[in-house]
Amino acid sequence: MKVVIVGAGMAGSALVDELLKTDPSLELHLFGEEKSPPYNRIYLTDVLSGKKLPSQLLFTSYQRFEEEGVRLHLGQRVERIFPESKKLITSQGKMYSYDRLVIATGSLPNVPPIDGLNKRGVFFFRNLEDVFCILEMARVSKRALVIGGGLLGIECAKALRDAGLEVYLVHIFDTLMEQWLDQTASNMLKKRLEDFGIKVFLRKQTQAVLGDRKAEGVRFLDGEVLESDFVVIATGVKPNIKLASDSNLKVNRGILVNDFLETSAPNVYAVGECIEHKGKTYGLFTPIIEQVRVCAKNIVYGNVERYKGSLTYSILKVAGVRLMSAGYVHEREGDEVLLYKDRENYRKAVLEKDSIKGFILYGNLAGSERLLELLKTGQKIDEPTLLIKDLVIEEKRELKEKDVICNCNAVSYGEILRAIKEGARNLEDIQRITKASTSCGSCATLIEAILREHVKIRPPRVNRVEEYKREKHPFERDLLRKLKEWKDWQEIPEEDRDIGLKWYGIFYRKATPGCFMVRIRITHGKLTSEQARIIAHLSKKYGRNEIDLTSRQQIQLRWIELKDLPEVLEAVERVGLTTLQTGMDNIRNITGDPLSGLVEDSIIDTIPIAKRITEVFLGKRQYADLPRKFNLALLGSKVDAINCKYNDLCFYLAKKEGTAGFNVYVGGKIGSGGPTPAFDLNVFVRPYEAVDIAKAVFELYSDMGNREDRNKNRIYFLIKELGVEGFRRELERRVLKNLWSKGEELVEKVGERLGIIEQRNGLYAVSLVVPAGMFTGEDLERIALLAKRYGSGEIRLSVYQNLYIINVPEENLFQLLSDGIFEKYSVADTPYFQGLIACQGSKTCAFGVIENKPDAIRLANYLSKNLPRYEPVRMHWSGCAKGCGQHGAGDIGFVGTKIKVNGEVKLAVDVFLRGERIDTVPLDNLHLYMERLLRTERV
Repeated sequence: MKVVIVGAGMAGSALVDELLKTDPSLELHLFGEEKSPPYNRIYLTDVLSGKKLPSQLLFTSYQRFEEEGVRLHLGQRVERIFPESKKLITSQGKMYSYDRLVIATGSLPNVPPIDGLNKRGVFFFRNLEDVFCILEMARVSKRALVIGGGLLGIECAKALRDAGLEVYLVHIFDTLMEQWLDQTASNMLKKRLEDFGIKVFLRKQTQAVLGDRKAEGVRFLDGEVLESDFVVIATGVKPNIKLASDSNLKVNRGILVNDFLETSAPNVYAVGECIEHKGKTYGLFTPIIEQVRVCAKNIVYGNVERYKGSLTYSILKVAGVRLMSAGYVHEREGDEVLLYKDRENYRKAVLEKDSIKGFILYGNLAGSERLLELLKTGQKIDEPTLLIKDLVIEEKRELKEKDVICNCNAVSYGEILRAIKEGARNLEDIQRITKASTSCGSCATLIEAILREHVKIRPPRVNRVEEYKREKHPFERDLLRKLKEWKDWQEIPEEDRDIGLKWYGIFYRKATPGCFMVRIRITHGKLTSEQARIIAHLSKKYGRNEIDLTSRQQIQLRWIELKDLPEVLEAVERVGLTTLQTGMDNIRNITGDPLSGLVEDSIIDTIPIAKRITEVFLGKRQYADLPRKFNLALLGSKVDAINCKYNDLCFYLAKKEGTAGFNVYVGGKIGSGGPTPAFDLNVFVRPYEAVDIAKAVFELYSDMGNREDRNKNRIYFLIKELGVEGFRRELERRVLKNLWSKGEELVEKVGERLGIIEQRNGLYAVSLVVPAGMFTGEDLERIALLAKRYGSGEIRLSVYQNLYIINVPEENLFQLLSDGIFEKYSVADTPYFQGLIACQGSKTCAFGVIENKPDAIRLANYLSKNLPRYEPVRMHWSGCAKGCGQHGAGDIGFVGTKIKVNGEVKLAVDVFLRGERIDTVPLDNLHLYMERLLRTERV
C-alpha cells in the first residue's frame, strides 16, 4: 500500500515512525515544503541562543530514511489533492498517486493587525529559516523587541537575551501565557524574566512597526514608542488549512476530521495542529502523538480505533523554570481552589465537586504524575495536603507498564522496557527507539534510573580518563570546594589530582612534588595592564617570581602550593580571566595574530570571533568532554604568526567573490604520532559563519571521535577514518547547508613581526623578545606599568612566547625604549631568537627528557655569535615527543630524547627540518652539528 504524508513536521515525522512500526512493508512518501529533514521545533530557541546546532534538532537523518525505504520529497509543496482519482500535484507541477493520504501540514503564524509588518527587520518565529534570518540580523544588532507573551515569545526573548542582546518582550494581555497560567504564576514568571535582564511590557497593544524601509521600533495604541533594531512576531499559531481548503475538503478553524481522523474526502486522513476534532484544535505534541497512533492503525488495519480527544496538558521549561499546566486553570463560580506558594514554587489545583479539573505546578514538579492521574480518572479527593505532600515527602513509586514516562511523546514505562529488551543500553538508544526525552528532556533522569535498574551488562572498557569522566564528570565533582578542604597534596585522590583538576587549569607535576602549575587562559593573547599586574603579583607572592609565556598565548604560574590555589584562582577570576578548561579533553586557548586589528596586513580582526567561540564552550559540560584536547586558531592577517595550520581547527585568511573570510583546515597536530599540517576541507566561510562552523566541528568530534586509544583519538585520526570528503559531508549535514568551496588564500608570510611596528591608526606596537618565554613576575609588573604609562594599557602575547606593548604614540617611544627592561629584553633580537619556541623541560615537567629552554637559549646564543645571518630561522623545541613546543611547525625542530654513544646513554634531540625528522644528535654536539647544517642547507 502506498501512503503519502503531506507535511514533514513533527506530526508527519512521528506518523512515518508509527507506520514503519505497524507495517514495515508500506511504501511511504513524505512531502515537505522545507528542504531539511523533519526537525523538532521545540528546540528552535536553542538554535537561536547558540545552545544547539540545527542538525541536533533532526528527528531522523537522511541515511535512516533511506535505510527504512522512505521516499523523501523535500522542498516540494503539495498544491492540491484530487481525492476522486487519488492523485496530488506539487508546486513543481509533478503528479503523484496514493492509496492513502494523510495531511499533516501543521500550523501557520497568527499575523496580528499591526501596520508595517512587511518592513525589513520584522520576522516571524516558526521554522529554521526564520531562525537563520533572525541570527543574521542579531549579529549586527544591539536591541530586539519580541511581540507575544506566549511560550514561543518568551522562549524567543530568553534566547535573544542569551545571545547578548537587549530585549523587550511585549504582550497584549495582563498575564503571560494566559492559556496556561493564572495571574500569580504569571507574576512569578515575569520577575524571573526581568531577573534575566528582559524588559517585560504587559497590556500593550502594538499599533505599528516604525521605520522607513527597515524596522526601527514600534508604536503602541497608547502612543508610547519603543526603539529596537528588529522585531520578532510570536503571537501564536493557527491551523494550516490551505491545502485542504484548496482541495475542497471541509474546514472550519481546522481541517474537520471524524473519530477515525478521516477528513471529508475518502482515503484522506489528517493529524496534528491542522485538524479540528469535535470543535477542538490541538497545538501540543502529546495530543499529536495520540492522534498519530490512532491514525496509523486505521490506515493499516481499516478504521479499527477511535480518537476520543486529548486531555490538554503541557510540561514546559520556560526561561529555565519547570512548569506544568493541565486542564482548565482559571476557576469558575462554584469551583474550589487549593493554593500553595513559596519563593521558588507555586501550586494551584482547581476542584469541581471534589475532583481535580486543572492544576498549575511552577518550579518543583514533584507529584505531577499523581495529579495528572487524578485529573484523568476524575477520582474524588479528600486530602488537605494534596499540593504540598510531594514537596515534603519523596515517595518512591513503583512503576507500572502503562505509566507514562515521557509526557511530551506519550512513551510509557512498558515501551521503555521493550526498548531495553530490543537492545537499548543508554539514553541515546532509548531516544532513538522510542523518541522519549527528545522534546523537553525532563524525563531523562527517570529514564537513566530505569536503565541503571534494568541494563546489567558492563560497558566496554575504555581508557582511564574516559572511565573517570563517565563515573562523574569533573564539573560535577565539586573539586573547587574540595580544594579548600584538602590539607595536604598527598591526600588528594590520585585521579582527581592527575585528571580532574586539569579541567580547572591546575596541573600537578611529579617533577615539582607538593607544588602545582596554574595555566591562565588568555583568549587570543589579549591582556590588560591590570590583569598583567595581578598575575605578576601572584607570581611574586606564590610562584617564586617565575612566569612562563606559552606557545598558545597563555601564562603559566609554577610552584603554587595547595593552600594558595584557591586565592590564586579567585584573584584571576576577579580581573576577568579564567583557568577553566586549559587542560585535558577540552577546547584549549584560541590563538590568533597578536597584532590583529592593529596593523595594515590585518584584514579581519579575529579577536571578537575568538571571544564569541570561547563563550560557546567555556564552562559548558557539553564541550568539556571531548575525546582529546582540541586546538583552534584564527588567522585574519596576511602574516601567519601563529603556525595556524598545525591546529585541530584552522581558519585561514582567504577571499571569495570579493568577500574576505577564511578557508577551513581540520586535523593539524604536532604530537600524537608526529607533526602533520591540517587537512584542506575545501570550505570557505565568511567571518560571522566561523562560530557556527566551530560549533559543528566540536559536536562532530565529540560524537564520532575515538574514545578508546588516547594515542589515536585526536581529530586527525577521525578524518583519516572518514576521509576529508566524508568529514565535509558530515559537517554540511550538521549545519544544514551546502558549504562554499575554498577561496583564494591571502597569507603572504610566516613568522613573527618584531621591532617597532607602525599601526594603521598612526600609533606603534613595540615588541619585547622573551627567549623561550622565560619571564618573571617583576618583569611582567614592569611591562604592565609601561603599557599603561606609554600605551593604551594593553599587552598582546604571541605564539612565539614574546609580547607587545601596543598603541604607543610616537612621542612616547623614546621614553618607553629608554626603560631598563629593554636592556634585559631586546625589541628585536638576532634571527635565531626571533622565531624561538620552547616548552617546559625536565626541570618542571615529568615528561621532559631534556631541560629544553636552557638548551634552546644556549644554541641560539652560539649560532648568533658564530653564524650571523639576516633572515630569521624559526627554531622550535619540544622537551619530549608530546610536541608542546610545536617542533613540526618550525623551520628547524628539536625533540628531547636519549641516544647511546659508545655504550654510554646521552641526552639528545631528534632534529626536524621543515617538519621531517632528519637525524638524532647528542646535545653536547648539537651546536657543531647545527652550524654545519645551516652552512649547507638553505633554511
